[in-house]
Amino acid sequence: MPTVTASDRAPHHRTYAGRSFDERDADRRERLLSAALELFGSEGYGRVPVERLCSTAKVSTRHFYQRYQQKEDVLLDLYATLAGSSYAAVVAALEVQREAPVEARLSAGLRAYLGPLFADPSAARVAFVEAIGVSPRMEAQRVELRNAIVEVLEREAALAVERGEVPARDYRFLALCLFGAITVVVHDWSLHPDPASSAAGMEDQLIDVARSLLLIL
Repeated sequence: MPTVTASDRAPHHRTYAGRSFDERDADRRERLLSAALELFGSEGYGRVPVERLCSTAKVSTRHFYQRYQQKEDVLLDLYATLAGSSYAAVVAALEVQREAPVEARLSAGLRAYLGPLFADPSAARVAFVEAIGVSPRMEAQRVELRNAIVEVLEREAALAVERGEVPARDYRFLALCLFGAITVVVHDWSLHPDPASSAAGMEDQLIDVARSLLLIL
């Protein structure tokens, strides 16, 4: 690993080709995350060395180590980006369906969460295969996302109880079961996609099952 001096990591204020250091740094990060999604999602996290990641992203290893200390940091950054996007999409979808019946709200939230994963097998593989068991730091991020999604489902269930749509029960337990089921199904699909069924069909089937699981009486 190249040695990075303090001066290398110090903020830069010079412009180059009309762009500031921060702008160039943000562009390199975007290219590295795009390359990581492509390579980790097709070949696997463990099979891609830093040099390959950098060459695909067209970023020098020197600039890589200015931003990240090790390859795992890229995976953490990528997962956080995917997780943040998923969570924001779920919250936005539920807000649009705020006055709708609970079945419609859950369907909208689940589709917002699952849609991008089934639309991009690389994202599904990174989130549900490559990120699993990498390190305690990675597991902490995965648990953080799980807890955030479970809390959203709990709030939706509490709202449905207030409206008299569903009976009072332990919806945290059901939400955890739901999250576990989704994880297993998407994990399996990302490794063994069924050529006989479309991703959209699999997404619809999983949403139906997940909604039924959470609203089981």
